[in-house]
Order: sequence, then structure tokens, then C-alpha cells
Amino acid sequence: MIFSFKKKNKQTADLKSFEIPSFSTSVVSLLGKLRNPEIAINELTSELERDPGLYVRVLKTVNASAFGLSRKVSNIQHAVNLLGRGRLEALVLSVAVKDNLTAKNQATWLNMADFWKTASLRAAVAKTLAAELDPQTQSDVFTIGLLQDIAIPILANRHGQGYRDLFERWQTEEGLNLAELENRFFGIDHMALGAYMAECWEFPGNLIEGIGDHHDHENTALPLAVKIAALINGNAKQDNSKALSLQAAQLFNLNQEKLLPLIDQALQQSTELSAALN
Repeated sequence: MIFSFKKKNKQTADLKSFEIPSFSTSVVSLLGKLRNPEIAINELTSELERDPGLYVRVLKTVNASAFGLSRKVSNIQHAVNLLGRGRLEALVLSVAVKDNLTAKNQATWLNMADFWKTASLRAAVAKTLAAELDPQTQSDVFTIGLLQDIAIPILANRHGQGYRDLFERWQTEEGLNLAELENRFFGIDHMALGAYMAECWEFPGNLIEGIGDHHDHENTALPLAVKIAALINGNAKQDNSKALSLQAAQLFNLNQEKLLPLIDQALQQSTELSAALN
């Protein structure tokens, strides 16, 4: 699927002024081999086994119920055969990004455990809804939901208390668009910066575009499941199945009764997913 990622030319901040964290040598090597179709599966397995922590969390994540596989994966060779290189690459990227941003975060007010718990909820909601709304997008929306806010820790580090005030306002006041607030006060938003980060890390194009447009409700090319997941802001009072299903139904003209059990299911799955990523 092709998304319509729209560059925000009016932003005054220079994306290149942001220091983008780099991946470890083992992750870079593994990604390079995953992207090379001439590399044998057993070599991929050997490469991943050199990083036991990554190996274990990739297997735990792929076996989480929110990932949506019908059967358990016992080893990486099994994962490659079942998922294909592209989906396994997206999974490795997700785990590596999570490790990277958590380690580099300097904004002590931003609880990274809560940040990834919210990201896991978005991924689970997007995947569950996609199964009903647009099944062919399930794989992509899971990754987009998980990684769509990857630039928030970077902006939090750059702008300090000012960003904290803005972020907490978004979490507590209904109807606010985080990207619009960021542009108004800082001249750049987490969607544009997130897409730039994804480009630097050589993400597949569809993931870059999904990260870069997830708050754009008018973008008809963006999967509806991603737009609904983007409503999740980390506020416990708003991120429950009843509130989310009502907001999504009103905003996107959907049936709340049909959405309610789907989002409730995703809420349950997200806890397992969040634990698997740690």
C-alpha cells in the first residue's frame, strides 16, 4: 500500500539539526543481512544469536497475542519462514528503536515504560481494527502504531520544560492535536521528525509515510486503523475501550457497538505486548 506522506514545508526547524541515535553494530549487521535476499536463513539466525537480549525479545514479541500469529514461533528460522524477511525486519527495527530511545532519553519527566505501554496499545488497537477494516494492512499498521511517536523523546530532550507543558496539555485536554501544538510552539512536529528518523534508519517507505501522516485525518490513503490508534494519548481516562470507540465512531462515522469489543480485545492484548518488548 502506498501512503501519501506530505512534507511540511512551512516548518522552520531544520530536521538535520537533530541528533538521531544510531543502532548498535549487531543491529546494523543483522538489518543488512535481512535486506539481502542472498543471505541464507541459518546465517540470519546466527547473526541474531550474537545478541541474546534482542533474540529473546524478538521471539517474545512475535509470540505476543497482539502480533496476531495463529501459532507460536519457536526460533528465528521458524519466524523467517512464517513472517518473511520484511515483517521480521520491521519487528527487529521496532525492538531496536525501543532500546535506542529508552537508553538515550534524558527527559526524566517522560516515563519511558509508560511511553512504550501506550505505544503497545496503539499497535494492538491498529492491528485488531485492521483485521476488520482493511485486512491487507495488518502487518504495516502494527509497526506504524508502535513507532508513530518515536520523535517525542527527541523533542522532549530538545525543548525541556516547554515540551513537557505542551505534552501534558495534550494528554489532559480533549480534542487537541499534538502535531498542531508542536508546530505552533516549536516550528516542527513529531510526525515530520519521526519520518526523518525513519528515513535515517532506512525504514521501508510505507512505514516512513505512515509515521509521517498518522494525525492527518483527511489523508484518505492512510489506513483508518492508524488514524484511530493515533487518538490514544496515554491518558488513562481517555484510553479505554468505551472512550476510544465513541471518539472513533464520531470522528470517522463508524459503528461504536462494533468497535467496542474490538478495542476492548486490543486493550487486553497490549499488556502482553508491552511486557514482551521489555
